[in-house]
Amino acid sequence: MTGMKRSVYIITGLIAAILLVAGGCDKFRQYTNFDLGYTQQFTIPASSQLINLPFNVLTPDVTTNSESQYDNNGTTSKLVDNVTLTKFNLAINSPSQASFDFLKSLEVYISSPSQPEVLVAYDDNIPQTGLRSLDLTTRDVNLNNYLQDASYKVRVKAVTDQSVSYDVDVTASETFHIKAKLKNLFKK
Repeated sequence: MTGMKRSVYIITGLIAAILLVAGGCDKFRQYTNFDLGYTQQFTIPASSQLINLPFNVLTPDVTTNSESQYDNNGTTSKLVDNVTLTKFNLAINSPSQASFDFLKSLEVYISSPSQPEVLVAYDDNIPQTGLRSLDLTTRDVNLNNYLQDASYKVRVKAVTDQSVSYDVDVTASETFHIKAKLKNLFKK
């Protein structure tokens, strides 16, 4: 009889564990995770006299269009819990002989009409290896309020370690990871 009671307890425990896990999975289905990508082009000006001195490169405003992006992913801006920048890439478009060897370091800041500027990505030690594409280190900062605005602005602070006699045209690609509640499960 003792063995039979033990079997009943084990089976009851397994059923309870399965129900608990199944209930937990429903909670995961209440959330959505997705990425939003944005790009912009800008020019790093020739730097014949700015060696080892920081200078700023301003980029055009980026239109977020986030509310329609959120809607396409089953949520709204009011249900977004967290927005983090997970990738910031710079790629040289022209000239063909250019590389990022002239740069010593980069810092990238984001701001929006209703939000202050914040550091979101950087590279403090750019290698001198002929790279034409750089993936910067991103910071774990919640940028939810920045993407709720109609646009945001990126400012790049650069320090060069060699002079460059030509402008360098660059494309910046940003990937934001969004975690939000699904709108069909929660009241607005």
